[in-house]
Amino acid sequence: MPITNYSVLAGKPTAGKVVTGSSTHYQITMQAPGGPFTVAVNIQSVDGSEVLYDIVEDFTPPDLAALTALPMGMTALKSEPGGLALDFVRSTVNGAPMITKEQMTLLPQATTKSKGSAEEQMVQRARTKALENAVVTLLNMTVADKDGVIYAFGSSYADSGKVDGIHDIHMNQGNPVGGQGGGFSGDNGVWQDGALFINLPSKGTWTAVFIAFQTESWSTDSSGNPV
Repeated sequence: MPITNYSVLAGKPTAGKVVTGSSTHYQITMQAPGGPFTVAVNIQSVDGSEVLYDIVEDFTPPDLAALTALPMGMTALKSEPGGLALDFVRSTVNGAPMITKEQMTLLPQATTKSKGSAEEQMVQRARTKALENAVVTLLNMTVADKDGVIYAFGSSYADSGKVDGIHDIHMNQGNPVGGQGGGFSGDNGVWQDGALFINLPSKGTWTAVFIAFQTESWSTDSSGNPV
């Protein structure tokens, strides 16, 4: 079944930090009605598949008017075309694909055998630094802009009512059914992909952060499964 609670969170970022573990991610704290919220941005995969990412400057969201009309806070989205839902394979901007696999940069994972050791963690940190630095730079710019807003698309969650946030901020389709990466095939679906859109009104700019995994296919059927 697809990811749960597909949503977009709009808010003002106030802080960020790296959280390590089975899947290293960058954790952003955002302020908005109903918050504070936690935004978890993957900078390393759980299953060891290689991360693909792209940061698009001078970006135009697919439906800019509807996006900026959203209230601050968490908004549930319908996973269907014609709304604010995102789909890496199907979304377009002015007739062109919103994002393509060819645009993305490969972020290799560590390959040492001592997985989980201090050595392994150092290698992984070095390999994820480029993406982490880019996210940190964007975060700092948004914090500095008094009207800066981050729109985080993904799966909303609540941790016993204590921590509300959003994760799965990456491509959520094309996972292999069985075999390598097959453990995530249950997340497959269309019009439910995650991303970050950053608006800096003082500069008049939009920037998008797109993340996917190399094991995910960009040719999918109506259920988001690889063709």
